[in-house]
Amino acid sequence: MRGRYILLLAALLSCVSCLKDDNKYKTPQAAITSFTIGFYNVRFHDMNIKGHDTLVYLREGGVMYPMTIDQVNNRIFNLDSMAYGSDLSGVTTSVYGNGTVGYRYKDDPIVEYLWKSHDSIDFTRGVQFLIRSTDNSYTRVYDVQVNIHKVFPDSLLWSAPDTTGFPVLSGLASVFRGDSLFCFGTDTTGTPSVSVRSVSSGNWNGANALSGITESGWSHRITLCNGKFYTVCGGSVYGSSDAVNWSNVKSGVRSIVVSGEDYGQLWAVSQDSNILRSSDMTEWTTVQRVPDNFPDSAAVLFSYPLSTNSAISRSVIAGLNADSLNASVWTILTGDTLWTQVDIPANRDLRLPALAGLTVFRYDGALFSLGQGLDGFRQSNDNGITWYLCKSYVEDYSSWNRYMQLPAALKGYASGFTATVDSKGYIWIMTDDGHVWRGAITRLINK
Repeated sequence: MRGRYILLLAALLSCVSCLKDDNKYKTPQAAITSFTIGFYNVRFHDMNIKGHDTLVYLREGGVMYPMTIDQVNNRIFNLDSMAYGSDLSGVTTSVYGNGTVGYRYKDDPIVEYLWKSHDSIDFTRGVQFLIRSTDNSYTRVYDVQVNIHKVFPDSLLWSAPDTTGFPVLSGLASVFRGDSLFCFGTDTTGTPSVSVRSVSSGNWNGANALSGITESGWSHRITLCNGKFYTVCGGSVYGSSDAVNWSNVKSGVRSIVVSGEDYGQLWAVSQDSNILRSSDMTEWTTVQRVPDNFPDSAAVLFSYPLSTNSAISRSVIAGLNADSLNASVWTILTGDTLWTQVDIPANRDLRLPALAGLTVFRYDGALFSLGQGLDGFRQSNDNGITWYLCKSYVEDYSSWNRYMQLPAALKGYASGFTATVDSKGYIWIMTDDGHVWRGAITRLINK
């Protein structure tokens, strides 16, 4: 009797085992549903407190850069590129899916590895991940592409764009309007001229003579206001809609303030030493008498909202006057009635030098200046008060872009030049020997 119970118990256990096998979930399908890269090092060069180049390591996690899984084309990739200098030669991964996961290297596709979460994988070799269905009837292969920035995002990269048709001009001035770059100057015969090219494509259209402007008395200073061009010639303001045909719009003016943007207002200094302002070139308002040290030559204006209150704008003028070794910088806020000079730093090295051909532009949230001799960019983060030479070490070096460097061929260039910034984030520099350079901080390029 006992033997019969033992046999019956064995039969029941056998049946339970069979039921477990029959109920085990098996499918011919396979897919990776989640993919994350673990922690890795980021290497980059920086300066230590002594101003010496040093290699710095940071630790980042791949969770900061989500991986997209393209189930149609069997691709796994990150839309946001990882930081320049990311070292992915040995990182772990977190993978989920329905099936058994493995991986292999593209340069050795015969060898396959069973994936484990602690495996150190070299993504610099090119990696494929595989997942095999639970019934072993189907294997799916994903190409894994990990995108890394190829250049340091704060670096300024330069190229010499096509100069086809660009004439040799002297006394250069340039402005950017719409998709076009306008470069003014006098040609080899002494005729005031302009050359134009599309920023996105195309060649320069050669030298086009200006009508209504003569070399005698021309200031070689061009600005935009409400889409039109303005300059001073022979004691009058001249305006143009097409940059070629010019007419007198205001007499009795000795200089205008060049705007680094289409500000919508034109500032001028009259022959009787008043500061004037107009938005339509018909009605002119006298703002104030010209104060001592106010820039009367090569003045450049920028206007931008305050970081603490976007409803209020600050305007900054930087330029030259006849009695100083340093440039003069002034500011005014929305609602103020008078221009005031900014504080002059006690440290002479932090003042804006009164260099010939002084050019100022706003870029990456700061003001940058260049002058004849092109020794390098000077940067101001405090609305024109202090100016640091970008190649120099400063205590708070993280806030100064030391990567703002001129191309080697331009450094020390002692003749005339002009510079402007377009809407795509590029800085353009044109020299009077007929050369053109274009550069941008990589993270600012607006494609």
